[in-house]
Amino acid sequence: MVTPQPKSRQQIRQNIRAKKKSEIKFEKAESLAFLRIKNLLKQVLSEEELNKIAKKTKLLLKSRKLTPFAIIAILLMGCMNGTEDVAPLETMCCFLRKWFDISIKPQSLQGQINSKKCADFIKEITIRAMMHEANKVVARLKKPNKFRFYSRILLQDSTVISLPETISKIFRGCGGSASKAAVKCDIIFDQSNHLIVRCKCISGRIPDSCLSEDILSFSQENDLVIRDMGYFNLSHFTKMNRKNVKFISKLKQSINLYLNKNDENPINIIEHLKKLRVDKNKIDINIYIGKEERLPVRLIALKVPTEVVTARRDQYIKAHGRKATPSEDSMVWYEYTLMVTNITKENLSLRSILKLYKVRWQIELFFKNMKSQLKVDNFTGENKYRILCLLYSKLVLTWITALLFALAQNISGKTYIISPVKFTKWLRDVGDWQKSIAKGDFTELIESYKRDQDLLRKVVKRKKAA
Repeated sequence: MVTPQPKSRQQIRQNIRAKKKSEIKFEKAESLAFLRIKNLLKQVLSEEELNKIAKKTKLLLKSRKLTPFAIIAILLMGCMNGTEDVAPLETMCCFLRKWFDISIKPQSLQGQINSKKCADFIKEITIRAMMHEANKVVARLKKPNKFRFYSRILLQDSTVISLPETISKIFRGCGGSASKAAVKCDIIFDQSNHLIVRCKCISGRIPDSCLSEDILSFSQENDLVIRDMGYFNLSHFTKMNRKNVKFISKLKQSINLYLNKNDENPINIIEHLKKLRVDKNKIDINIYIGKEERLPVRLIALKVPTEVVTARRDQYIKAHGRKATPSEDSMVWYEYTLMVTNITKENLSLRSILKLYKVRWQIELFFKNMKSQLKVDNFTGENKYRILCLLYSKLVLTWITALLFALAQNISGKTYIISPVKFTKWLRDVGDWQKSIAKGDFTELIESYKRDQDLLRKVVKRKKAA
């Protein structure tokens, strides 16, 4: 046995200097990330930029004191409300007096908010906010060590927001017992940095499958894409594979599966799993999918408990109506969880794949925060332009909250996790949100968070690696 040589004093000093140099380099990178996000907010919400948008959308304000910046600021303040869809007009007029020294009657303010020009103005701001490549803004933030071989973990999902019927010509609902007017917000979310990469607002009746191709414009080499079965598209998976983009997805029932690339006939996957005794073991096998594509993937399968089968059946009935019942084949399919991925067994084990897919739940929590705390799905009134103003204002608010949450999570570090619900409540009730919006600067708010972060965070539970 060879005894390792003790390090010399010179080597120890060199290691200390290298460590200090690394820490200084990281601090500079972290500061740069803070500055980039601060500047990004200023680019979207600067008075000069807002005045240009107001001129483009022909938002001609009767009161010269009521600037475009004041309009968007009070709408954001009014939408950060925990009990109603928006603060009363009188309250927003008080905001104008307090923060902008502008005196205006509630009736005059209502006339501005209920106009088509104002709706077009805020829509343009929303588009510009969401089109910013926020993932590049935080490129220098701390990266998580877990699954570090992926540049980003991209989640794509959508949520449907019911709207008053007066807006059905703009955003058509699904019909039937559902609302006649609804908007679908399809979001691509960067889970690694807690940021919205893209938000798209379309008619509520558009299926997720029509939005599957969008991810190709935003994914890059070494990204990991996790989506539900609604986005399943074989040709898009083939394109991802060519770009070296990894994916994990639930398997669609109608897809042909082959054990070998040159097999003529597809296999009955359920019968094959029964032969492999999936009821006792989790199955992880290599297969080919698609009659023409023959894309090589890993199939991961496991049997689910009876309560999960019942929940899936109830979900089907809820989506298709009470009189609808799933077919016998579908009921058998509901007994299993089947996933496909192009991640090799050498890179990730079956257990790690299952853990990764659970990350998709984070976007569900994001939607829950949008609806429960930011009240994105809560609208009253009949004026369609007022409703559009509030909808787009709440989406801008969601975008800003996501940016601030990314910074908050970065400040707390990888040892802790932050609840988005608690953070949003803190923004509204304690974080001096109104002052930050009025100034167009969130520096003081971030400093306040540093003071209170120990009350909002919790320690990450460590488990053995798979």
